[in-house]
Amino acid sequence: MKVWIDITNAPHVHFFKGVIRELEKTGHEVLVTTRKFDGLTGILNMEGIDYYVVGRHGGATLEGKLIASSERMYKLSKLIIEEKPDLAIYKHSAEAPRVAFGLQIPTIGFVDNETATAQNKLILPYTQLLIYPKAIDAYELLRQGADANGMRPINGFSELAHLYGFRPDRRVPKELGLRRGGYIVMRTEPVKANYFNGPERSVLEDVIPLLPDVPIVLFPRTPEQRERFERFENVIMPEKPIDSLSLLYYAKLMIGAGGTMNRESIALGTPTISTYPGRLLAVTKWLVEMGLKYHSTDPMKVAKAAEQMMELNGSYRAYIRNVVSGFENPLDVILREIESYEESGTFQAISLETSADAGDLGSYISLNEGRDKEKQN
Repeated sequence: MKVWIDITNAPHVHFFKGVIRELEKTGHEVLVTTRKFDGLTGILNMEGIDYYVVGRHGGATLEGKLIASSERMYKLSKLIIEEKPDLAIYKHSAEAPRVAFGLQIPTIGFVDNETATAQNKLILPYTQLLIYPKAIDAYELLRQGADANGMRPINGFSELAHLYGFRPDRRVPKELGLRRGGYIVMRTEPVKANYFNGPERSVLEDVIPLLPDVPIVLFPRTPEQRERFERFENVIMPEKPIDSLSLLYYAKLMIGAGGTMNRESIALGTPTISTYPGRLLAVTKWLVEMGLKYHSTDPMKVAKAAEQMMELNGSYRAYIRNVVSGFENPLDVILREIESYEESGTFQAISLETSADAGDLGSYISLNEGRDKEKQN
């Protein structure tokens, strides 16, 4: 079976690398497509994954996003018509589900950001099997076009899949002149994302001066962000792709204004603080409620929490790892669904109309079906 995987964002390389390796082990042919964006090709090369570069990111404007996405759909269509895959898999790709739908290719999609409404409306209506963290309210995804009979909630989060084959590399901190357990990692806000509506100034600009005695490895997302942090003497900003998982593993703490690296940190058992300034994801709220993460946009509170976490480092790490060990890994779920499709031509989706986790979802669906009939009459 030929499986097409579309990778459109840097973290998705880590999410899909295990799927790619396991499929190749069992004799499947894997077609990987990507786009020009955020060092994607460098990370794919580092992981030894073959790929086609198709299209580019459209930047921060609506006009740029629309044109780039339209161009990419056209180019993807030509490639996929020629390659003829049997199954398409993606994570928050706006183009792959529509191309696959148009060519009648079965699809598995993973979504973990319910706040990316515009993007989700381009994805969910065309996704045959939707896998998502159960922390997300299914109503949110239904409103954005998901099919209640094609949804598979998991008790976990996407970054658990990033640890496939992971072995911490002690050389990574050393290459940056750092000692293991003696530095903090930071990540700036996702200013180019269509769901981000926060301020241009990063919260981290006010947090760093409160932690002057600790080396900080910071990952900016844009050249403009890089310039804003160059004035800090204790900040290191890597110039090339780096093994960020090893860096997080050996870090004393992670402070991030985004999502992915925060959750990777938690998956690794590293204490984590979120400083995202906008609407929090359901997954973030869930992790905060379980005590696996702290969230604040107040620099003083962030600095105080950082000091406390660094003091409790060993015991807190043990707590995080103990809780995380009981979660469901999306890698395993995706591989089981692919196996099910290969054997029977169907997926093992849980019908939310009968699922115990769905609450009154069946009534919600029935009610809206009734309203649709009233409109028709």
